[in-house]
Amino acid sequence: MAKKKRKTAAKKHKGIKIKGKNMFVFFIAGLAILFLGFLFFFKTFPTNFNLYIFPENPKQGDTVFIKVKSGSSEITGNFGKEKINFFHLGSSSEWLAYFGIDAKMEPGKYKLLINDSEKNEIEKDINVSAQEFKEVKMVITKELAAQGYTENKIADDIAKKSGPTLEKILSGFTPIPYFKNPFSFPLVKIEETGISFGEIIKAKNYQLSHFGVDLRASMDTEIHAVNDGKAVLAESLPNYGKTLVLDHGLGIYSLYLHLDSFKIAVGQLVKQGQVIGLSGDSGYSTAPHLHFSIKDNGSRVDPIVFIETTKKFEKNYSLANIGQSLLEFFNIKK
Repeated sequence: MAKKKRKTAAKKHKGIKIKGKNMFVFFIAGLAILFLGFLFFFKTFPTNFNLYIFPENPKQGDTVFIKVKSGSSEITGNFGKEKINFFHLGSSSEWLAYFGIDAKMEPGKYKLLINDSEKNEIEKDINVSAQEFKEVKMVITKELAAQGYTENKIADDIAKKSGPTLEKILSGFTPIPYFKNPFSFPLVKIEETGISFGEIIKAKNYQLSHFGVDLRASMDTEIHAVNDGKAVLAESLPNYGKTLVLDHGLGIYSLYLHLDSFKIAVGQLVKQGQVIGLSGDSGYSTAPHLHFSIKDNGSRVDPIVFIETTKKFEKNYSLANIGQSLLEFFNIKK
C-alpha cells in the first residue's frame, strides 16, 4: 500500500513541475521586483538630513569625502570660502562630494556648512593639520645641461610658460561629472620613485614644490585614464615634456607628464582604463617615469590619497549604478 501512495504523490507533483530555466527567470524577476520595491520605499520614505565625512581631521594635501543623505532636490556647501560641488548617481538620495585640502592650505580650524533646498543645515568645524614635506636638491645631469636646462631656465619656464598654460586649463569648470565610478590608478603596477608629493625642490636662488608623484614606468609603458573624462590638453611643455590633462567634471583634473607619445587628441571623450599615452622622459626628466597629479577645484592634492579615498566608498557607486540600470531597463520595457 505504501508503494502505491508514493507513486500517486509523484504523479500529482509531476503536473506542476517547473523547468530549471523558467525557475531561474522567475527568480531573477522576483529579485528585480523586490529591489525596485526597496528602491521605491527609500526614495519616497522621509529621509533624515545627515552627514558622513572622511577623514574628519584631514592633513594638507588630503582629499575629503562627504556623503549627505537627503531627499532634497539640491545640496549646496562650503568649506571655508571654497564651494563644494555635490553630485549623486541614479535615483539615490545620497549626495556625494570630494574636496581637496590644498598642500599649502594654512593649518587650523575651518567651518564646513551644508544646506539643502528644504532649508535644512549642517555646520561642522574641520581641523586641518600640517603635513611635513621633505626637501631635496635640484639635479641637473650632464644630459639635461646639454639640452639647455639650468636652474634659472626651469624657474623662468614655470613662471612664464608651463605654469600659466596649465593654470588656464585648470581654471575651467564643467558643472557635471563625467565619471560614474571611483577613480583608478594610471598604471597596472603602482610604485613611487624619485620625488614624492609635496617635496620641496631647492635650488640656489629659489625653491619649487612638487605637487604630484613620480611613478616608476619604463619607456613606452601604457598610461590609462583614471576615470571617464575629456582631454583638454595634449601639448609639449619645456619643463613638463609631453603633457596630457583630462577633465573629469566638477573641477577634478588628472595630469600626466613626461610622456613619450599621446594616444588621444584634445576634445576627445575617454573611458576609464583607456590607454591615453605612453610613458617617456620628455622635458626636465632624469629617467623614464610618469609624473601624475590630481587637481580638485584648484587644490593640489596627493593623487594616491585621492584615488584611495574614492575607492573606500565604491559601494555607493555600485548600488546607485545597479538601481539606475534596473530603472532604465524597466522604462525601456514600458
